[in-house]
Amino acid sequence: MSDFVQLLFNGLVTGSILAIAAVGVSIVYGVLKLVNFAAGDFLTLGAFVTVVLSVDHHVPFIVAILIAMLTVAAISVILEFALWRGLRRSKAGTLSLFLVATGVSLIVRQLILIFFGVGSRKFDIDVVRTFEFLGAQIAYSQLIVLVFASATILLLGLLIAKSPLGKGMRAYSDNPSLASVAGVNVDRIIMATWLVSGLLTGLAGVFQGMVQGSFESTMGWMLLLPIFAAVVLGTIGDAYGALVGGFVLGLVMELSTWHVLFGGVPASYKPVVAFGTLALVLLVKPEGLLGYKARSI
Repeated sequence: MSDFVQLLFNGLVTGSILAIAAVGVSIVYGVLKLVNFAAGDFLTLGAFVTVVLSVDHHVPFIVAILIAMLTVAAISVILEFALWRGLRRSKAGTLSLFLVATGVSLIVRQLILIFFGVGSRKFDIDVVRTFEFLGAQIAYSQLIVLVFASATILLLGLLIAKSPLGKGMRAYSDNPSLASVAGVNVDRIIMATWLVSGLLTGLAGVFQGMVQGSFESTMGWMLLLPIFAAVVLGTIGDAYGALVGGFVLGLVMELSTWHVLFGGVPASYKPVVAFGTLALVLLVKPEGLLGYKARSI
């Protein structure tokens, strides 16, 4: 029982991080039809900015997180003006945009190495401190991540469902031409999309760094494929689907190591389990868990 509780909690933590990062990727695709392959490295950037500010310069941890999130969001907006807007106006195709995003990813990764070094870093938090719950040892750092990630997901859901900005994003995603005619401020929607995506990606990077204990410049790259798997699993371009897909994959990946399930799979094979789950679901529902007619962001 204690092993199941431990893995269930780990799955919820992993799923919440995947869900936040997947929404950041999903809304960009839903609104702009851009596969943001650089999301993983922006995730890493958020973690490194936070650790440098909080550990090296003794900035309060919460303040450092906010600065890191704003940094990633600001870079995302700058790239919109300097790169993406021009490519859209020149009618660049999906493959061209994907290749450019891949190039941005490689550049950001190298800049992280240049500015922050090649060694591993960790936050100044006690990752060993735990408390017992139903026989399982729950790390305080994981509990903090789960609580704040859940609050973030709740606020994000309210933003998309209830706010004028969220309604405008959904309208533009459904039909850009009709949304423009109906008076939706397209430039405002695009800027908001990059801002929200950047904030979420930076926050997910901090959470992942807290859960791992230590992290390197490849952290986001290693997490990128499960993030995209969550996006596709939930339904491509659907923010709510990304949330569902993230939690489902997080739970499946962690519970797959449970010894009761045919001895469990080695922890190193968890990404394989994620993509195996994705393949099985798509065989039954090719449109993803929320279906083809689900909300488009």
